[in-house]
Amino acid sequence: MTSRIPLAVTFLLLQEVTLFTVRGGVDERSSTVTGSNPVLSMNLIGFDAVTGDLRARHNLRIPASEVSSIHSPKHTYYLVDPFDTQSPTFLAIRSQVPYSVYDNFLTSIYQVEDAGSQFFYPFDTHRARIRLFVDREEGIGPGGRPELKRQPFTFDYNVPTFEGYDVTMTPMPDNSPTLLDLDVVLKRTLPIRCYSVFIALLMLLISVSVLRMAQKRIKSTEAPEMGEMAFCAALLFAFPAIRNAQPFAPPMGVLSDYLGFFWAESLVAISLIIKLNIWLRRKKHD
Repeated sequence: MTSRIPLAVTFLLLQEVTLFTVRGGVDERSSTVTGSNPVLSMNLIGFDAVTGDLRARHNLRIPASEVSSIHSPKHTYYLVDPFDTQSPTFLAIRSQVPYSVYDNFLTSIYQVEDAGSQFFYPFDTHRARIRLFVDREEGIGPGGRPELKRQPFTFDYNVPTFEGYDVTMTPMPDNSPTLLDLDVVLKRTLPIRCYSVFIALLMLLISVSVLRMAQKRIKSTEAPEMGEMAFCAALLFAFPAIRNAQPFAPPMGVLSDYLGFFWAESLVAISLIIKLNIWLRRKKHD
């Protein structure tokens, strides 16, 4: 009974490795796929909230039955990306040309539809539209132009490789076996939102405490100590560093700055000015 346990564990590990390596008919070690339809793999690899650029890498693999003996496609395939903002907007896998799995990648850049949404950090939401389809060249038509036929394909989506966002992909009404039509929504992750709110509250509480220290110094008859004013001056330079420590913090002027940073800097600056004036009036000079 005891000897069977390691064997069972080994079998489960081998099964998990097999499922991880071969997903949905996609063998990561092969340039072709099983079945009769091409397989389109998409991986979101990066997002810049300032420029609104969403980067994606697409990989199209054709069926093994469409590969000739010289390891080249029997037909020319086109992966077309009409919403790509850079050139070229399509990937051509040409017939009679040997190819490998590393030749059929298309890197696309999509522009999000909500310009300026990054100023609502950390509660900003970004939305983009992705549409892709696959054409196969069936021959030469009138005028020497190739005849293209829309091909059904299988969509395989990988987990995003960039951090800081929760990604939701929703099929649109036009989505079909021959057309990939997705609505992509990106939101900051819950830890980032919680951390940003914590930083804003922390700066506010510290600045309010410093202001109360200044109020007590007004009611007293003694001059403030140099250490108090040095502490206020240090906070003026420390708060920007704390603000920039937020994950993926955009340039100055976002929502979190108006909720915490700007108020904190203002209160500390007012407190420092009050203490400096009190020190000038009450400090005894020789």
